[in-house]
Amino acid sequence: MPDLSKLPHVYVLPIRLDDSQRKEIISNLKSARCRIAATPRDASIFIGDILGAKRAALELRFLGLPTTDVTSVKSTTPQDGKILQVVKLSWYKKATSSDSNVNINDFTVYRGLFNPSNPATVTVSSPITPKKRSSSPPSLAEQQELDLARRKSIMRRAMAVTHPVTPGTRHLRNHHHSQDAPTSQFKRPKLLSQESTDSHDESEETLASLPPFPDWVVEKQKFSCTRSTPSTPHNKDFVEALFKIRLNRLIISDEIGVRAYSTAIAAISAFPHPITHISQIRALPGCDDKIAALWYEFQHSDPPGQLEVLTEITTSKYYKTLELFYNIWGCGAHSARNFYKQGFRDLDDLVEHHWKHLTRVQQIGVKFYDEFENKIPRDEVVAIRDRVQFYARQLLPGAEAVIVGGFRRGKELSNDVDILITHPRVSKSRDVEELLVPLVDLLEEKGLITHVLTIHQPSKFVANTDGEVWGKRSHHNFDGIPKILGVWQEPDEGDDEDEDGDSQMKEAGDENSDPKVIRTKRKNRNPHRRVDILFPPPRCAGSTLTSWSGATTFERDLRRYVKAERYWKFSSEGITNRATGTRVPVGKEKGEFIGLTEEEEKAGLEIDDDVEKRGRKKDGEWIGWEIEERKLFKVLGLQWREPTERCTG
Repeated sequence: MPDLSKLPHVYVLPIRLDDSQRKEIISNLKSARCRIAATPRDASIFIGDILGAKRAALELRFLGLPTTDVTSVKSTTPQDGKILQVVKLSWYKKATSSDSNVNINDFTVYRGLFNPSNPATVTVSSPITPKKRSSSPPSLAEQQELDLARRKSIMRRAMAVTHPVTPGTRHLRNHHHSQDAPTSQFKRPKLLSQESTDSHDESEETLASLPPFPDWVVEKQKFSCTRSTPSTPHNKDFVEALFKIRLNRLIISDEIGVRAYSTAIAAISAFPHPITHISQIRALPGCDDKIAALWYEFQHSDPPGQLEVLTEITTSKYYKTLELFYNIWGCGAHSARNFYKQGFRDLDDLVEHHWKHLTRVQQIGVKFYDEFENKIPRDEVVAIRDRVQFYARQLLPGAEAVIVGGFRRGKELSNDVDILITHPRVSKSRDVEELLVPLVDLLEEKGLITHVLTIHQPSKFVANTDGEVWGKRSHHNFDGIPKILGVWQEPDEGDDEDEDGDSQMKEAGDENSDPKVIRTKRKNRNPHRRVDILFPPPRCAGSTLTSWSGATTFERDLRRYVKAERYWKFSSEGITNRATGTRVPVGKEKGEFIGLTEEEEKAGLEIDDDVEKRGRKKDGEWIGWEIEERKLFKVLGLQWREPTERCTG
């Protein structure tokens, strides 16, 4: 057995480890005479399943140890502070299985300088003292430190309710912040109904009365694409609160926080029962102590449904301003923060002082800000689809359009309109691609598209009907599907009258001359809408439809699932074998038509060229779209999920 006694104190990070795995690692290290730190602040070396320096620094910060990266610095003086070293879990495996010395520096992913005397350092046990509001926005580090201390306080109370402490026993906190040391006892707050005088019996009765967990919880299925997520979850209020926090994390570019909240939201949204006990939250995939603490606070606040972090977000002028800028079409989180740093506080500031520096897309986003913020009802979305399909068929007879996005998931109101256009005949693939520019020209001519934001037409067609290898993308931010992103406005089909009902007349010339009366058009009062139109070739119809129908987390997990389970790559363009780079066929690869079931393909049936004779749903959608999507799910080995079951957020 190797001797690790010369190493400084070691702390095992709980990331991606369950309790039993972590205890086993600690036990093996102790057997190798390694000194185990009682608390994170006592440690100099941190072992964890971490590969990147950014994540390592974040994990240390979560433990109340904010550091400065000194990985590339050769030496530091004692006055600088304490060096914390984060090493890969693979070091532990080699160090405990070999008698030869293993250089720990070869496994180091991060070295950070921690200064305990720094006033910004927040210890785990420090109380939260109110700070005077400053005009400058809080940093992400400060916000995370405050959130961490607050969550721990809430979690201790929540754990006291779930696991009551009896006199003479030691109660350990959650494993994220303690290793071997006991913590102080907590008085159980009277937050749960106590019909029984025996709190332990009452807790067991409460747990016994809970509904059984669904299979995906028991089996710890981490991919949201493998379960049903309805549009109206049973825990809607709590989910909506988490959505607001996630938006905040998105705006401040906290990528890890966004992913964590997205995973938790998807799991809670899919849970088929109202959550009434903290143990239900903790059992869900992706819901850690942080989410459990938030749920506990949400349930037991006065009045119920309040979150301190959410109150701070909604009352902060800084975050309100960032959200205003973030909602400008063409403006992301980075641009929003830059606008704030330059001193802009509203749209008028951008118009008056920064207009020439905005991109054309951002200028359009500012100009129609209020109109883009107004939601689009379903009947209007269908009307836009019908108009696009009508003019597409003038250029390509037999073309079929389908609405995707939130509309297909059942939303009553949409932020924008996303439409796919293709043709049932595979031989029309090139025609579908080349439909983009003529259709845009025609829609502009008809006054329907008022502004073209982006046109993306790949330089090489990626869906060759007889080829196996994908072509290269022409732009790193887009897939290989031709598309147009534009602004739509329904024509004003009323008479040329002003608001008072009188025709507007304009006179030319002076008073003595014969007046030449010119009738002028009134201003179109119909709102401008954001419309995206994509042109997937027939063989890509199913994959593009799937890529644009699920909510964000569903689509993220679908790509992860395909990579993990099949070692394939899934995108709007289709399925690619990562090992060979070849396309994975979906359905009858050599057939002339898409939109046919396997039975219809075997029977040699064809799609009728008369669009009126094709099968359709109630809203007019061609049934062939869903048939292609079902084929895709089958190839991926997934149970079919209706679009209304993909509402993960």
